[in-house]
This record gives sequence, structure tokens and C-alpha cells, in this order.
Amino acid sequence: MQAQKAPVESPPRSDTTITEGGSKYKTSSEDDGSKASDTLLSDDPFSNESSRILFEGIDRLRRCGAGQDLDLPQLVIVGKQSAGKSSLLQSLTDIPFPVGIRLCTQFAMRIISRRTAPGTNETFHASIEDGDVNPFSGHDDDIHTEGFSRFIPNMNAEAFEALIIEAKEAMGIGSPLASEDNNYSSKVLKIELSGPNRSHFGILDLPGVFSSRRGRVSRREMDGVVEMVTSYMRKPENIIICVADASGDIQNEQILELASDVDSSRLVGVLTKCDNSENPEDIVQYVNERDGIPGKSVRWHVVQNRGPKASDSFDREHEEMSTFNKDPWLKIPESQRGIPCLRKYLANLLCKRIRDAFPGMLNTVTNLLEAEKRNRKEMGESRGDHAQRLAYLVAISQRYQDLAHKSLSTPDALPDPEMKLRGKTRNAAQDFAENMINKGHLFEFLEIGKSIDIPIKEPDSSSEIDNDRLSTPSRPRRHRPQTPTQIHDFPTPKSPPTKTGKSLTKAKVHPLYEEIRTQILENRGEELPGVLNPAVIHPIWRKQTSKWKSLGEAHLNSLVDTTTYVSLKLFEQACYETGASERTQCGLEARILGFSTQARGEVMRKLDILCDRNENMALQTSNPAFLEKVHYARSQRFRQALDRYTRAHPPTSIISTPVPASLESCAIIDIPRVDALFNELHPHGSRSQNVEDEIHDLLRAYYEVRVQDFVYDVSNNIDEPFLVGGEGPLLGLSTGFVMGLTEGEIEVLGGDEEADVVRRRECEGRIRRLQEAVWIAGVSLGRTGGVAV
Repeated sequence: MQAQKAPVESPPRSDTTITEGGSKYKTSSEDDGSKASDTLLSDDPFSNESSRILFEGIDRLRRCGAGQDLDLPQLVIVGKQSAGKSSLLQSLTDIPFPVGIRLCTQFAMRIISRRTAPGTNETFHASIEDGDVNPFSGHDDDIHTEGFSRFIPNMNAEAFEALIIEAKEAMGIGSPLASEDNNYSSKVLKIELSGPNRSHFGILDLPGVFSSRRGRVSRREMDGVVEMVTSYMRKPENIIICVADASGDIQNEQILELASDVDSSRLVGVLTKCDNSENPEDIVQYVNERDGIPGKSVRWHVVQNRGPKASDSFDREHEEMSTFNKDPWLKIPESQRGIPCLRKYLANLLCKRIRDAFPGMLNTVTNLLEAEKRNRKEMGESRGDHAQRLAYLVAISQRYQDLAHKSLSTPDALPDPEMKLRGKTRNAAQDFAENMINKGHLFEFLEIGKSIDIPIKEPDSSSEIDNDRLSTPSRPRRHRPQTPTQIHDFPTPKSPPTKTGKSLTKAKVHPLYEEIRTQILENRGEELPGVLNPAVIHPIWRKQTSKWKSLGEAHLNSLVDTTTYVSLKLFEQACYETGASERTQCGLEARILGFSTQARGEVMRKLDILCDRNENMALQTSNPAFLEKVHYARSQRFRQALDRYTRAHPPTSIISTPVPASLESCAIIDIPRVDALFNELHPHGSRSQNVEDEIHDLLRAYYEVRVQDFVYDVSNNIDEPFLVGGEGPLLGLSTGFVMGLTEGEIEVLGGDEEADVVRRRECEGRIRRLQEAVWIAGVSLGRTGGVAV
């Protein structure tokens, strides 16, 4: 055996007076006249007033439910089954735990001890509370456990055993009506002890872990026990009493592996059944080397258990003294031998941790309280009557209206770019105008002076090309009269032949001119020969503007969709700011979508009216730009006519003498050639294209004026009324709308959901609990009147 190491941590000798937190207490093993077995942790640090207040504060915090929000310091006993935990608990708490049977291993048990005034009677009360984790939720019966309350006049072995059996029944353990996994519960049996000879103390006993299945215990339950134990061990405020059986192989204790993740400062090892150890020297070495848990320096205590067959006259302290006051146990420091020293050490450690933890707990619970108050404020007030529900809906609509108006007038005041509607609609209007100008016509207009003949390359000399296909594909070829005397005879121009006699190209007429020719032929009426029927232009106008409706519909659908999307974003923000319930939000969202559907139908109806007027009303305008455009086109046509005449009749063909250079670019007209100029210039001359050019130019001038009017009408007479109208998706949800709802509708939209009622009730319960916790923590820290909440 190695030489004994000096202990790293050594508590004060038994004859030393310790000062902690300003209070003095004796560590002498002699008590004040009462036997140790008659008191719980006698002569411990909790005996002084300041420590008593702190412990009572912890107890009150736990009772008010703050344990759900805080990690409250407590002692927690862990170990494997049959490690001697029950006997250790009996020694620490003076409760007659049945030793050697499995009554107390199937649920956690919290024991709270309090000292009462001298002369008062001892009391014992038992109740059941929720645990911190719940791996056995399948059969927990809250109905039976919530009302579980037992006052026990005399806590003897029989009474305690009966209490355990009742608690198991309430928790559903072993019930034939429960699920298959019904051997454990996550509930906690809380036993409160009070009396004049007791101390302020608390300890939690957990079910023992085991490495192999036993009896009817399932694998899920086996894993659940480990989960429960490790969860309590991980809590940073818990002091873990790690119990190991000294009579067995300590290295194989599963609990030591689980404890490897626990900080050494809150880990205490206890070796039980030391009197039954076959190798005491190994136990002594194990304790003094302090490294029984890998990577941890742990303080170990040795104790002797009360055996299952011990008589009523068994004196544990006397038996411990007999065992530990001889070799090799004397090599272990006295402060680590026996239950009395363990009591003092645990009490001292718990007292210090409570004292250190209270300021942090006060800060934590204060922050939690403020957060819960903010959460409650966001939930809004309860709405139990019509007036409250109406006020609630009005508040939502007013906030929404404020945001909606900002989206049009002051979008810079909104938090999200997606809410800024005015910019989106301006961009959409600009895109619509560009689409109308660039894509609104069915036929392209031809620039003045450009040939109406479009050459088409012949793909192959051997292939046959149907000349009819050179016409507009969407319209069948119409047979025109071939009488050469008619003033409108339009033969298809032919390409000049090549040297081989094959034509490489053919030509088709520009689609708009093809349409003009068709309409001239089809709309002949009672007019005299040589007179153009004005009805020719209107059919061409209808075709040329046939895309306006589809472009307008696409624009308006996009506008309605964008506005609806922005409206829902604004509404979502309003609901967030006013704390609207999900029920209200869903109901009013449906109303906004209803406004959108209705408004979409209205704007489409207006577009239909506008397009119908455009197609069927007389072609007329008072816009001076129309005449300006027509005048400009005619002047350009006149110039081109003179140019054609001059090329056909140059001055040299008229003047026999040398032509002065100044006249070479002039058009010279003599009487015989007036007809030639007339034919080039006048719509009723022999050049039939002149009348087509006139129709083309009138149509173009009118189109360019009217397309601007159409864009203006859509933007100002449809778009803007839709945006600012009180029945659209943006501004439909208003105070006026809410006030117009029936009482039944208001109840549906503004009434409390059951989930909201529950959430408010739970939140208010947490606030009350946290307020009490803040007050308790403040009083415990000596702040007069607690902390203002």
C-alpha cells in the first residue's frame, strides 16, 4: 500500500470555532445535550440566524414554484441500487427508511427539515410535486398527485412504509391500468419535517441507477432513470452526494462514470458499508488519494450503515466509532469518518452555496419577471365583453391605417422596404407606360420614306413557294379585283430576275399596309369612285389597339397583387405592435383578401369600360398634338413626292439648254407634267400608295396621342382610386369598417381564444410566482421589504 497522502482539503478540527458569514459555530462532536440521533444535522451552520433565513428563502422559493425558473441549491443523493442510500438517508434525516426493500427507489424524494420554536410539536407532512424532468410521462396521473396531502402524527417505520405505498398508487406505479412501463415516475414525493430539535436542511434522493434490466423494468425505464439522475447532476447549483458501496468493486460503480461530468467543487463522495469491506486498506487509499473519479479531486467520506437486520437498540454512532477508531481507518482524517462529520460538512457546503447563489438568483428572477411582464403586455388585455372586443379591433385597425397611409405618403417612416407601396406602384406605372408604347400596337408603324416592301430570300430554287404564304399568316389571302382601271389595284412587286433567270428574293408587303389594303377593299360602301370611305380607319384602329386590354389586365393584376402583399405585411406589423391574437389575425387577413378580390373585380370592370370606349366610340381628339403630327407627316410625304417627281423628270429633261447648277436640285414643272406631279402627290392620283400612306399617318398620329391618354386614364382613373379607395385591400380595414361589423362578427374576430385565455392565465401565474420569488430573495438578502415588483 502506498504512503498516505496529505489530504488536499481538511475541515477544521473538532475543537475549533469557525466563523462563516459573520456567524460562529462549534465543530466539537459534543452537542448541546441532545443526542445526534434526535436532531437533524445538529450544530450545523444553518443554526445561525442569517443562514436560517437563507435556507428558509430557498425553501419558500421552491414552494412558490420558482424552482421552475431557477436552479435552487440542494443536496442530491445519487448511486446505484443497493448501494446503501436508504440507510444513509435514515442517518442524515432521522426518517425510518425501510432498509433492504425496494419501496423508495421508484421515484425521487425531497426531504425538507425546519426548526420550530421551543416547545412546539414535531409535524410530518407529505405531498407530491412535479420533477425537473419527465422521462416517465406515460402514466403520471396529475389528477391524483395534485391533491395528494398527508399529515402524519408519528413518523415510524410502519407509517413511512404506508406513505410510500400510497404515493406509488397516486403516481400510477405498478397500476394494472397503466401502460407497460409503469415501474417509475418522474414525480417527487416531498416530505416536510418540522420540530424544535431539527435544523434547516433539504436533501433530494433519486432512484438508484442499474446497468442491467431487472424484473419487469423495461429498457426505456432503465434509460429514463439514467436521464433523470444525470439531469439533476448537471444542474450547477446542486451538490451531488455520490454514494458507492465499499463492500463491492468500486471501480465498476456506474455512478462514478456519470459523475465524471460534475464539477469537483459540488461533488462529495460517500463510501457506505465500510464495515463489510474485504479490503479496508484499499478503501483508505482510495479516500486519501481523492482520485476515484477520473479527472476529479473528490472529497470522500466513509460511513457505516444500519443493516436490514439491525435491532431497535442499534447505536450507529457507537458502531461507527468502534469501526473507524482503529487501523487502517485512522489513516483517514477524522473529519471524513462517520455520519456526524458528514452532516457538518454537507451543511457547511450547502450553506455556502446558498449564500453565494442568492445574489445571482435575485438578478435572474428579476430579469425573468421583467421579461414575463413584457410578454404579458404583448398578449393584450382580456376581452370579456362587446365593448372590450370592439376597442381591441379598433386599436388594431387604427394602427394598421396609420401604417397604410405611411406606405403611400411617407414610406421612409416604415421599418421594412417591403412595406413601401408608393415606390412599387410608381415603378409599376412606369413599366406599364413603357410596355404600352413599345408593345401596345399589333402592327409596327413604318417610318416615312421607308419601303413598304419587305424582301424575303428564296430558300431554294427547286422548292415551290406559295405566294399566298407571303401574306399575313393569321389572315387568309383575299382575291382582289384585277381591273387595271380601278384606282386601288395593288400587284405584288416582283424581284428582278438573275442572270440565270431565277428570282433569289420575293417581297411581301409590310403587315400594316397589308391590313390597310384589306380594309380598303372590304369596307367599300356607297361612296363614289375615287372617294375614300372614312370607315376604313376604325377597323384598323381596333386591331392596332387589341393588345391594350391584355396589357392593362396584366398591369392591374400585378398592382392588386402587390398592394395585397404590402397590405398583409402592414397588417402583420400592426398585429405585432398591438398584440393581436392568431384568431384575430387570421380573421382580419381573410377580410383584407376579400377586399382584394372585390377591388380586383372593380378595376377590371373599369378597364373593360375604358377599352370598350376606345374600340367603339368615334375617333376624335382635341389634342393639338394630333394635328401637329399629321401636318408633319404630310409635309414629309410632300417632300418625298417632289423627290420622286424630280427623279422621274429631272430639269435636263425639260430644259434643252444647259441647266444652271442652281436648278439641278429643283423640281421644274411645266403644264404637260402637272399630271405627273399630281399622281405622285395626291391621294387620288395614279400612285395608289398615297392613300395608304395617308391612312397610315393618320392612324399613327392618332395612336400616339391616344396611347398616352389610355396610360393616363389607367394610372389616374383606375390605379389611384384603387389605392386610396376605402374598399380596397390597402385602406379597406378601417375604423369605419370595424364599427360597421355586427356584434356576432365582432365576437368572432375580437373574442378571446381559449388558447389565449390559457396563455394569459399561465403568464399571470408566472408573474405572481416570480414577484413572490423576487420578494423572497430580497428579504433573504436583508433588503427591508423585499424588492419592489
